[in-house]
Formats: sequence, C-alpha cells, structure tokens
Amino acid sequence: MIHRHQSGERGSALVETAVVLSLLMVLSIGAFEWGMAFRDWLSVSSATREGARVAASAGTVALADCSILEATAGSLLSIDDARIQFVDIYKADSTGDLTSDVQTYRPQHPDDPRESLVCREWFPLANTYPSSARDNLGADRDWVVVRLVFTHTWKTGLFWWSDEVTWSDRTVILMEPDPNL
Repeated sequence: MIHRHQSGERGSALVETAVVLSLLMVLSIGAFEWGMAFRDWLSVSSATREGARVAASAGTVALADCSILEATAGSLLSIDDARIQFVDIYKADSTGDLTSDVQTYRPQHPDDPRESLVCREWFPLANTYPSSARDNLGADRDWVVVRLVFTHTWKTGLFWWSDEVTWSDRTVILMEPDPNL
C-alpha cells in the first residue's frame, strides 16, 4: 500500500535537518572557540607563574627583569598569535595589591628608540621598582607580583566570536632569600 504525504508535510524533514545541522554547527564552533580560549587562558596563567618563580629567585640581580620577561613570554610560545599587551613586575602589599612600586614593560614596537629597549625586545613604560630596590633579605622580604595582560583573538571570526578579548592574570610570590648571605 502506498501512502501519500499530506501537502503540509512536504519538505518538513529538510527544514528540520537544516535547523538541527545549523544548531550543531553553532555548538561545534562554540566548543572549538571556547576550547582554544581556555587553552590560551591556561597558557597566560602558566606564564605569570613562570615569571613569578623567576622573580622570586632572581632577587636584586641587575638583569632580573630580563629573565622575568623572557620566562613569561617564553611560556606563551605555544600560542601562534600570542599578543602580550604588557607585563607588570611590582611590589605587592600584604593583600597582594599593587603598590606604587612597579616596572611595566610592553613588547618592542618598530618606532621604539633602540637605546630604551630592555633585553632587545621589551620597552619600559614605568620604572619605579628596579631590581636593585627589591628586598630579598631577612624576614621582611618583598612580595613580588608578575601580571600579564594578553589579547586573545577568536579563531573563526563567526557570530559573536568575531572580536578580541583582553585578559590579565597575576601571580604573587615571596622573594627567596639571598643564598649568599
């Protein structure tokens, strides 16, 4: 026996398939975008921890900031389009908040004066907490913070993932005592 479809049901399977596939496509793109964003966020968080570990042990060495910046940026090498806005190295108060003592660096721009660059790749923006001012002696050692501000670009550029998002993360750590004393 042959059944005839009612005229209102013609093409309904096609419409339903289109709706379901569209929804699945949006969910798939969303899962991909948020997965990549989560990976980048974990990398940023790891970069601040690595920079803080170096800051804790570098102490008052003259090129301590170079080591901190290299460790922080080096942790982001796995991200293809890593865009660091700036890195702060600062002294924290007892709650971990910023004091007036801060070193701020941003990646080098082509128009930066060469003599102002630090470590050939970093340009200083603020200079009130040089490594020589850090205290790593006795019981009253400094709490040092490494804060990274990073811009993540969405990969697909579709729907609401078509712009950029800027994140910052910080790690607070107590400076290690000077081993030579």
